[in-house]
Amino acid sequence: MKINTLFLIICLLAGTTIFSQEEQAPQISELPAGWWQIPKTPVIFTFGGYVKTDLIHDFDAIDSPDFFDVSKIPTDGSKGESTHFNVKETRLKLDVKYPERGLRAYIEGDFYGSGSSLRIRHAYVEYKGLLAGQTWSNFMDENIIPATLDFEKPAAYAFARQGMLRYKHAISDDMYFGVALEESKATGQAPVQAGKFENPLPDLTGRFRVTKNWGHIQISGFLASIRYRYDAGNKDDITLYGGNLSGQFNFLKKDKIIYQVVYGPGIGRYRGGQSVALDQNGNLEPLTDLGLTFGIEHFWTDKLSSLLVYNYGKVENTAGQPTSALESTDYFAANLIYYVMNGTFIGVEYLRGNREDYNGADGTANRLQLSVRYSFNM
Repeated sequence: MKINTLFLIICLLAGTTIFSQEEQAPQISELPAGWWQIPKTPVIFTFGGYVKTDLIHDFDAIDSPDFFDVSKIPTDGSKGESTHFNVKETRLKLDVKYPERGLRAYIEGDFYGSGSSLRIRHAYVEYKGLLAGQTWSNFMDENIIPATLDFEKPAAYAFARQGMLRYKHAISDDMYFGVALEESKATGQAPVQAGKFENPLPDLTGRFRVTKNWGHIQISGFLASIRYRYDAGNKDDITLYGGNLSGQFNFLKKDKIIYQVVYGPGIGRYRGGQSVALDQNGNLEPLTDLGLTFGIEHFWTDKLSSLLVYNYGKVENTAGQPTSALESTDYFAANLIYYVMNGTFIGVEYLRGNREDYNGADGTANRLQLSVRYSFNM
């Protein structure tokens, strides 16, 4: 996305909530730090982001230089070593609010677009409990995303941003549920007969969360479908579903433990994987996946922290899949981060991943990453 296109979107987002000049809005006397009021309106806004530089050294071959994607580890015995710089995680954001009406418009981008161009990560409008736009899936737990220096995060981990219509309702001060219709992106192994995959319906997702001083626990699920339409005229419809149990446990002053268990037929679509494959007769059936994640973050001092995170993924392969199909993954990350100030840090991280295929072939990759980030959040 071009910079001038982003500027146009920002102007439109701000403009949708601004009163006409004939309406004289009172001046808001006490604004949160870093927020400004648009003159003659009750609308406030803030902008920010950060610049992040990663120095990445791979000790082994991996077809994913900018982030550590374990599924891209070769299993044919390939060797390779490389070092390069990456600045694509650098981000820009704009947040616009009309507090009296409960309105909010938010947009955020990074540079992981084609050719390092600016791309949209989040872009949505929110009115009280209703949200329309693109943001984190209602199925995942965005509050436990591991604080790795690596951009990719664990492999077998529910991690997706999607277009959606979402409703959240607070049951009490520490409890809520949310339901959403989300863009469906399921795909899979195509049958021998010519045709194409379709996603005729949006995914239905739901979550329930309880938050206490000790942390939170969340249960979520999804229901989806995928269709294969044969050129001959007939079609196959496959139902997909899955569950997610996740949460965070706080201890000491700033330390925390995070965990996530995801399981279900077709759940790989929440990590860019396939949702269906062929059985021994060449018919489509869902791929059932299991993902386990455990992490612990410890602050040695107010400015020095470490994270350890482990992730394991397992696919129940079908008889009709190629022998080179992914069967299991292991992911491990450990880092040490020094915070110069809030959001600004220098850190080093070690990553290790393993991929095993259906035929038993496997491959391992090791990476060392040095990251420097300067935040200019207002």
